[in-house]
Amino acid sequence: MDALKFVCKWAGGITGVKQSVKIGGLQLEGCTFDGSQLTSNQPNSPSVSSVPGCTVAWVPKDMGDPYNPSECISLPVYFSAEREKIVTKLTLPCSGNQEIWIQTGAALFLKSV
Repeated sequence: MDALKFVCKWAGGITGVKQSVKIGGLQLEGCTFDGSQLTSNQPNSPSVSSVPGCTVAWVPKDMGDPYNPSECISLPVYFSAEREKIVTKLTLPCSGNQEIWIQTGAALFLKSV
């Protein structure tokens, strides 16, 4: 395990891995995600929205990341909207200004709100 890292990709699969898992049904609060980039909620946007499925896998640490680290943010995935139990973190591409998404309280949830 010390030689591996957990990665996430939102479009397509993760190349060079033997096993990967597709995760779907996640909910996002604090912003909107279309599968390619985070965007700010509009005044008429729902506070919680569904996100497209992603592929996750454990890969060797020396393998390149699917996204440029300066253009993505690692958001927590909570069991429910109460934000009491964190399950993991997933990386989502953004415009490069991670502070904006931290200020919005962006987070993912397994259970519907």
